[in-house]
Amino acid sequence: MRIDCCRKCGTVLEIKQKCSICTKPIKFDCKNCHFESDEQIHSICGLVDINYKLPISEAA
Repeated sequence: MRIDCCRKCGTVLEIKQKCSICTKPIKFDCKNCHFESDEQIHSICGLVDINYKLPISEAA
């Protein structure tokens, strides 16, 4: 797992949200200055999620 530091204060970021498909971290949070990173969407996981959510009539 990669370790990121806050861009504002340099504190190590904590995991705020994990990917629902692969469970890798996709969003981080700084407990020191309350900075919240942008969500990092995995392209493959996003495609799997989109295909999963399509209604049966659209998928056929």
